[in-house]
Amino acid sequence: MRGAAFAAGVAALAALLAGGGGGRASLYSPDDPFAVPVGSDGKPAPLPFDEFKRRLAVLTNALVEPKAGEKPNPDRARFLDRIAKQEKVPKRTAPEAAALATDLLRVGQSDRALGVLGPHAADRRPDYFVFTGLASAHAARGEWADALRYHQEGQFDTKMPETVKGLSKGQRDWWARLDADAVPRFYQIRRQETEERRGLGPAERHAADETEDVLPLFPLSGEPVRFVNAAGEYEAGVLAPAEQAKLPPDALATVQQLVLWFPGDTRLYWLLAELYAAAGDVRAAAQILDECTWGRQYGNRKVLVAHRHALRAAADALDRVEPIEGPAFGLGTIGVYFGVVGALAVLALVRTVLKRR
Repeated sequence: MRGAAFAAGVAALAALLAGGGGGRASLYSPDDPFAVPVGSDGKPAPLPFDEFKRRLAVLTNALVEPKAGEKPNPDRARFLDRIAKQEKVPKRTAPEAAALATDLLRVGQSDRALGVLGPHAADRRPDYFVFTGLASAHAARGEWADALRYHQEGQFDTKMPETVKGLSKGQRDWWARLDADAVPRFYQIRRQETEERRGLGPAERHAADETEDVLPLFPLSGEPVRFVNAAGEYEAGVLAPAEQAKLPPDALATVQQLVLWFPGDTRLYWLLAELYAAAGDVRAAAQILDECTWGRQYGNRKVLVAHRHALRAAADALDRVEPIEGPAFGLGTIGVYFGVVGALAVLALVRTVLKRR
């Protein structure tokens, strides 16, 4: 388990620094839908944490661009092979264009995705997944107002097909509900945050980063949930009943699905950690916040760091009582990990300097 977590963490780290973020709202992908399971009763069930991490690792690996002279990693190569085959189709239908755009987004090529989807946006019978794909492509570029606009146009002018290849009826219906409420809510929050930061200088932006709090996604309307105990303080693995009542029953499954659609969005990933903690799974929560702190470079968020300390202490105490089966990392593995962290941190710094210039 720890080895798998390590591999996923390094993959996520490399992908985020090499490829950036990316939007994945209700993307049409008949071969790889990356869908959270939904039971016959129509209720979604969260993926087991190890399986969720495996799927997330595939998506983050796919974003990693190889260095000059190197071959793409197997996850990225699989998407690239499918892209090459799809691009040979002479006249693509709208669903075929949506599927191609999904794969392009999964390898971090949002510009090409927009080029593929653009001609189909003006069709007399617009396709639902063309519009959600356009929204995702703009989200991948940080263009949240455009992402929200295209997503809403898709809701107003089109309708999700009654049957979607790769999805069960329950999954299709749940995706439609997410597109109707959770996804536009997420776009609205990210657009508002972007607008509030527009025009800030470097020092002001740094201060805004330091005071950033958990993404206020739930409830979808009303006062946001506060991840505190009955005394109003943060406590690892404990959530006050009044705050718990603000969370929908499918909150954990919802955010798992959103993270699989938006694998580079650290605010969503942080929220997922808080939901695991609220459910009492301090190990999963601590692991996610470890990745947010180091690999995703959120170590300057004071709230996140404070929560991570509390969760890490609780997880370590649990490990002493109930050790996890399997060997821990050796010194060699730890050395490789921090070597990768150091190298990619330098890469991130160089990228930041070049952007400012």
